[in-house]
Amino acid sequence: MTGVIVAGPIGAVVGGAIGTAMAANIAKNVVSLNDLLEETPPGKRREVLQLFQESFKEEFVDTIQNNPELKLLMGGASIFGVMRYMVDKELIQNDQLERLDGILRKVV
Repeated sequence: MTGVIVAGPIGAVVGGAIGTAMAANIAKNVVSLNDLLEETPPGKRREVLQLFQESFKEEFVDTIQNNPELKLLMGGASIFGVMRYMVDKELIQNDQLERLDGILRKVV
């Protein structure tokens, strides 16, 4: 997303290529659900599928709940609103760090 804002369409292409390469590298040793179900005895397939669905749902919910930017997007905020939030958050964190540095300089 940052690549699009900084470099426009070229940034989007480069970011997409990098993301795809990273995903392909991560997925090298991953077994597909279909392969797993084919190797599972028929009586256990429903249990494997339920475990997969529960873990996927849990991971998805955790990702949304732990990421304020995704919460904003899922809540209907525009991409510009999310970017504004991210910039404001960064400015606040920098201001807090500068204040902390000032306090520590006085103490030390």
